[in-house]
Amino acid sequence: MALMIPTVMSPDIKSNAEKHIFEWFKNAPDTDDWIVLHSMGISSHRRVIHGETDFLVLAPGKGIFALEVKGGRVKRELGKWIFINKYGDIDHKVRGPFDQAWEGIYSIKSSIEIKLDSEHRHLKQVMFGIGVMFPDIDYQSVGVDEESWQVFDINDGKNVRDFIQRITDGALRTRKRLEYAVSEDAFPTSEDIKYIASLLRGDFDQDVPLRIKQKYTEEHLLSLTNEQAQCIEQLEDNPRCLIRGTAGTGKTLLAIEASKKAALSGEYVALFCYNKALGEWLEDYFAGLPRELRPMYVGTFHGYMMRLLKSRGISISVPVSNEFYECMLPKMAENSLRDNPLPFTRVIIDEAQDLIEDNYLQVLNLCLSGGLSNGKWTMFGDFSMQSIYSDSMTELAYLEVLESWSSFTLFKLRKNCRNTKKICIDIENIVGIPENAAFEDHINTPSVDHIIYSDMNDQKTRLVLLLNDLISKNIKRENIVILSPKKRSNSVVNLLDGIIVKNYSVKEAGNITFSTIQGYKGLESSTVILTDIESYENEKLIYVGLSRARFDLHIFETKEASDERVQLFFERRFANE
Repeated sequence: MALMIPTVMSPDIKSNAEKHIFEWFKNAPDTDDWIVLHSMGISSHRRVIHGETDFLVLAPGKGIFALEVKGGRVKRELGKWIFINKYGDIDHKVRGPFDQAWEGIYSIKSSIEIKLDSEHRHLKQVMFGIGVMFPDIDYQSVGVDEESWQVFDINDGKNVRDFIQRITDGALRTRKRLEYAVSEDAFPTSEDIKYIASLLRGDFDQDVPLRIKQKYTEEHLLSLTNEQAQCIEQLEDNPRCLIRGTAGTGKTLLAIEASKKAALSGEYVALFCYNKALGEWLEDYFAGLPRELRPMYVGTFHGYMMRLLKSRGISISVPVSNEFYECMLPKMAENSLRDNPLPFTRVIIDEAQDLIEDNYLQVLNLCLSGGLSNGKWTMFGDFSMQSIYSDSMTELAYLEVLESWSSFTLFKLRKNCRNTKKICIDIENIVGIPENAAFEDHINTPSVDHIIYSDMNDQKTRLVLLLNDLISKNIKRENIVILSPKKRSNSVVNLLDGIIVKNYSVKEAGNITFSTIQGYKGLESSTVILTDIESYENEKLIYVGLSRARFDLHIFETKEASDERVQLFFERRFANE
């Protein structure tokens, strides 16, 4: 396995071809002493102010090689190169990838030679070469500006190691043909390779402020995993899909992407969810997008039913009762749709575990063209740990209810791409649910902070200290959310003075906010503070609270709750042994 620098790809890299090649080099056998630099910036480029090489491979016994990557379809017409990605985007280039690679390697080699110390002057003779990788196509060499051995294409599979050997052999033949002297110095040692890498991307140790760690971690965690990319492809091939995944596996992100794609293709699409706060967040998100990317309806399913009845002149006096929302409102919407259907062509549902009930499914069946049995729908949900409104329902029971209405394709998301690894470990320790973190901590992220309090006044004092500490570290107030299993009137937050804490709303940007754990389901924040934890007995509720934090998690717990947490951990550990 080659050493990749950086060890993870930037979330800004959109090229699937580069992502695949990165993994191929990372997992290539017999390359333990190789160093591969990805997105190698060149400040002293021969042609442009600042250039970049996709991959620079440093291989002991071989040399240094600049590789250009071109994914998708490739054409050349009248001397001009044309690249077409999977989305149909077209890029025209006068300079071809082989020219780019040569310009890159000569610029890099010149930069290295300038920086060489007296002990490494011999590296001026180092073997060097170029290659161009077309991983998606069968490339046929047609020009005099390239050699067949410089080309990697779909026929090479994932065998990047043999490709580098092929370039090495070709570069050596070229040198000999041109009657250049080839000494032992042309083939760098492992130590030579490390030295060259240090000149190009040397290590240093300078701690990163907490707010910057937070920013980088979020960028990293929010990027789509390969698993999610496969899920998107699955949605394109199947008209009815149920996507299962625990907290943090990217269900909401995928629901958003699926909604945008459907809207862009001209479909009359609805994006439903259950939770009011999540619905408001989704509405706000799509309001900032171009009209062609917006679904026809975005928000809660209950909001849709209320809007439907209002648009048809049906006045509603809303009593404060669960019965109205769970029974009466769905029945009224069902009757209205039976008399005058106005179906969507596609329905996408986040938090589906809260809406798979016959009362709601009757309405969904009528508002979807073709109904649930023949229409196009996609549902996302966590049917094991986030079904906090239907404790009696098992995951199997949910599936059986949905299967009574329709056949569908099942897809399961397994990678947690929201929470840092340290948060995942704490979730597993407390709740006992293994969390498969998509990414290792690539920077020193904070450990989960358990704070024991004796009474409400003690909790208040400690909470104020924590909030002031976070603010002093320049953590943005809008990135701090306080959650509690209790209503605000019964929470420690109600005792705070001197620090403004607003009830959570998308309209409260710039403020520290508060919400019940239930009310914040489906949402997330960089920094989450769980307060008023007196017991860990309600595992589902605790799980939802813990899994809201992307980067920084603080938990205020009583001594009794702390002892309970430790006891649960040891019981699970010994049970597994």
